[in-house]
Amino acid sequence: MTETRAWSYDGTELAWLQKRLARSTAGPGHVVSDLVPSEYEAFVRIFHRFEATDRSGRNLTWQELAEDSGVPFHPEMSHWWLRREGPDPERTLWQAEDGALDHTSRRALVRVLAGVSGDQAVHFAYDLAALLWGEETPLVHRAPLTDLEAVRETVVDTVGESGPEFWWPQDRSWVVTTSYDLLSTYVGCSAETAELILSDGDLETLPVTPQARVDRESEPPRRP
Repeated sequence: MTETRAWSYDGTELAWLQKRLARSTAGPGHVVSDLVPSEYEAFVRIFHRFEATDRSGRNLTWQELAEDSGVPFHPEMSHWWLRREGPDPERTLWQAEDGALDHTSRRALVRVLAGVSGDQAVHFAYDLAALLWGEETPLVHRAPLTDLEAVRETVVDTVGESGPEFWWPQDRSWVVTTSYDLLSTYVGCSAETAELILSDGDLETLPVTPQARVDRESEPPRRP
């Protein structure tokens, strides 16, 4: 007999966020507003770095793989559009991590957002990961933004190495969402904050809209 567990956000710090996640129009697949509240002024997609599967420590950007695959570097780009073999002579296999922004990008994003929010406390939340790992309720840790890595270490035996799935400061001026099974992270924020993220050289980013597809089954735009 299958056991069904109730999963509620009532009384948790995630309640305000979950009430604001919804798409405004019907359509296929999942969109940015399923992950980030549409009330923000601007939205950014951060692509998780591709790493060589030979453990050499080499990285490739989505844009490099898109060029090699003959597809546009696009806000709705899916990893299914790309060849897994890279453009190098050895045709190395490349893989990006789902459910977790890579370390270099996390560090860069923390640096940018710390400049925006200062020493505000930040909520780091685990939702689907907590459910899948058998927790009774979502897990939310409140800590300084610069303690992100310490939070990840604290919960690794509870929810694994993914996430956090959601993080936001006390004033809710931005939200970062890394869905448990996606290869990109999405940020809702002000136009000024979006520009800081988009211009950071350690992050591979594109601006997106609340209606942009985020799921892997999006299709490349047709050539004119």
